Amino acid sequence: MSGWGERAPERVEERIRVQPDGTITALSGKVEFGQGIRTAFAQLVADEMGVPIERVRVVLGDTAQVPWDIGTFGSRSVAQEAPALRRAAAYARELIAKGKAVEGVVPDDVPLRPRSEWRYVGTPTRRLEAGDIVRGSAAYVADLRVANMAHAAVVRPPVRGAKAGRVDDRAARAMRGVLAIVRDGDLVAVVAEREDQARAAADAVEVEWATTAPRTMERLVIPMRDDGGVDEALAAAARTLSASFSLPPISNAPIGPSAAVADVGDDSATIFAGTQRPFGLREQIARAVGLEETRVRVIAAMPSGTYGRNSTGDAAVEAALISKRAGRPIHLQWSRAEEFALAPARPEAYMEVAAALDAAGRITAWRYDEHTNAHSGAGLDPRVLPMTSGRNAIPHYRLGRARVTLHVEPTPLRTASFRSLAAAENIFAIESFMDELAHLATREPLAFRLAHVEDERLRRVYERVAANAAWGRRVGEGRGLGIAGTIYHGTYVAEVAEVEVDASGRVRLVRAWAAIDPGLTLNPDGVRNQTEGGIQQSASWTLYEALRHRDGRVVNAGWDTYPIATFRDAPEAIEVDVMGDASQPSTGVGEPGAVCISAAIGNAVFAARGVRVRDLPMTPERVRA
Repeated sequence: MSGWGERAPERVEERIRVQPDGTITALSGKVEFGQGIRTAFAQLVADEMGVPIERVRVVLGDTAQVPWDIGTFGSRSVAQEAPALRRAAAYARELIAKGKAVEGVVPDDVPLRPRSEWRYVGTPTRRLEAGDIVRGSAAYVADLRVANMAHAAVVRPPVRGAKAGRVDDRAARAMRGVLAIVRDGDLVAVVAEREDQARAAADAVEVEWATTAPRTMERLVIPMRDDGGVDEALAAAARTLSASFSLPPISNAPIGPSAAVADVGDDSATIFAGTQRPFGLREQIARAVGLEETRVRVIAAMPSGTYGRNSTGDAAVEAALISKRAGRPIHLQWSRAEEFALAPARPEAYMEVAAALDAAGRITAWRYDEHTNAHSGAGLDPRVLPMTSGRNAIPHYRLGRARVTLHVEPTPLRTASFRSLAAAENIFAIESFMDELAHLATREPLAFRLAHVEDERLRRVYERVAANAAWGRRVGEGRGLGIAGTIYHGTYVAEVAEVEVDASGRVRLVRAWAAIDPGLTLNPDGVRNQTEGGIQQSASWTLYEALRHRDGRVVNAGWDTYPIATFRDAPEAIEVDVMGDASQPSTGVGEPGAVCISAAIGNAVFAARGVRVRDLPMTPERVRA
């Protein structure tokens, strides 16, 4: 199945298989790329079937084995898959108990095991892949090798979108190890015995490239909330405040660039790829190589960095086209420069905010204009943009009259999904501005937020993280505490940052605290891991990262000019308090930890030095200015 239509009724054999040796295979179309879902799914199935977790094997993202799935994104894997896997496991247990074959449609009302009988769910459990990763034996997609495999390198145009004309490959064909020069439309590539040979020969290929004028991009204005009378309320208010915030485009910057292995024959194809959308990629490759979808098998292999990057199948599609032309399996690994220059970036954003306060310090009017680019592969679909480019633009506070408008602007850069989509950008602006409003109202920042919070679960995570961080204490000269929080796809999160700002303006994240409530928690260790990782990655965006470009051509395409946080920049400690509410459905944790820390750091910088940095990254030059 492909597209967005309704799914057929779930069949138990599509989800659960009982092997002759008694082991259980659980099947899901979701993909593991560091979130820990393989472990969480194994815990759930083991408990529902009443077997040791060691007897459960989880197969993810293999289109030849698992049920169709739209993709892995938005911190939705556990929320979407856990109920289906649990019902299937419960039905399998029921069928086994009756001596029946494990097959048939899963009833909606199948009896589930009571929580009192759970052994694994809710218990901290080490990730199933952890041992292999630590020992260095884990096989990432770039490590895969198949019989008769050759390596390929693509001849890249000077600008993205250029059209290939005449090709002079005489010098390349004479080079050692070169097996073929292939062309498919504007794709020109070298196939060789080794990767270094392919790259050297690709540099020797001369192509006449024709550049075209960039297409005119559409601007969209999408109202997300409009209570009416906002401008009038702002004009009549006794106290008002306005500010603007900006964030640059940034790279996904995966530690390992994109890679794929493709074996395309006359009547079938097998693709190993680090993909978040195995079935979407299968459809794309089937069109590219002229095969029926059912003749294409995509196997989701472990990528070395993703969270949005692998929603696009760049390397996999190129490898498939090259394999078809070359007539043998192809390994294609992008270079670091290719990854920076050609991969989709997180869009830039510019937010304008204005608000009014009454005499009691309550927000009576709120106006918010978010200017950004398309944040997903869905492009300019107005049905999708509020959920992607406008994610978390509407605050979770009592605002009085409010108007929130999303402006989707053109960009010469290639942009697409990025961890949290637009939520990290919007929460940076909103939570920084809430701090500014608190100071205008002469209120303590946490108390000001709580005075505008109506959701009790949000109130609880704020109060818990404040207690854990000993909010309000003095932290020393040049240091400060900042707080921020939100609700992301049903997950409640609040974070406190302690920073140190030295005389040069350099900001260091010293410690971080998080309180997170993702509902029913399958694996508390997994929640902590994801939250810690999100804080570290988002701190890197906040303090260091910016993708510089000129008319869409990226100019900083290496680690020397695109710095990211390293071990020496890690905070001294990150404390994550998992406040899972077992009475609520499970929600996601892959992204929420990354959403709030930028604002918490900015608010802490203000507490430390009395300066408000509204533009990221918070470089020493910006802090000093």
